[in-house]
Amino acid sequence: MYRTGSSLSDFEDNNKVLAKKTKIVMLARADLLAECLTQAISTRFQGHEVVSLSEADSLLDGNLEDVALIMLYRIPASTFPSVIRTIHEFHPRASIGLVVENADELDSSIAGFVDEGLIHGVLPLNLHLDVCLTAIDLLMKGGEHFPAALLRRLAPRSPTGSTLPAQRDTCAEAMAPAQKSDIGRGLLTTREIQILDLICMGTQNKIIADRLGLSENTVKVHVRNIYKKMNVRNRTEAASRYFRHDGDAGPPRWRN
Repeated sequence: MYRTGSSLSDFEDNNKVLAKKTKIVMLARADLLAECLTQAISTRFQGHEVVSLSEADSLLDGNLEDVALIMLYRIPASTFPSVIRTIHEFHPRASIGLVVENADELDSSIAGFVDEGLIHGVLPLNLHLDVCLTAIDLLMKGGEHFPAALLRRLAPRSPTGSTLPAQRDTCAEAMAPAQKSDIGRGLLTTREIQILDLICMGTQNKIIADRLGLSENTVKVHVRNIYKKMNVRNRTEAASRYFRHDGDAGPPRWRN
């Protein structure tokens, strides 16, 4: 009887090991928004363990293993560099997402970490919750998510010191074709330009499909064609190229 009980206990222990969940860590100063976002993440990603931390030193806890994503919110700029170093040293496989109030007003020292590729995503608070959770899912799968406003700030500067290209509206319909740079060797259709503009605004495929009256599969096909024509691998690279003139680009050419 005792041997049988021991075997069942071992079986249960083994199952607990097999059922071990990867972790999503929310490192934030406690406030209502952090609590609500943590709850939303817990509900959406039930296959993961969500851990709330208020102190960066808690990242050094030896029991904090199998971390897939670390979300940062309201981290002081003065301590931000040490937090990033700690994450990369102790949780090198974890993606890093930064929740900010306004991408336009992101501290320049923090924006530098984005420019260096040390942060994998930036999520402004004005994102719709569904879009925010989709972006978090993208980060956990090794992708990146950056708002267009931040990418414009990080765009290369001309010898005169002005950002390239000049400030513009984000909607394709509001822009004259002559204001757009030639992107890649292929020519983007009007529909692809519309989708690219929405991509640059951080809009996910499902939302793009709904906004343009297309199926999500159709949007995915357009996105693949955009990547191919622009010779880029992901949304970040596409947006980055869209906000600057390529040195070898010819005159603007767009087709309907």
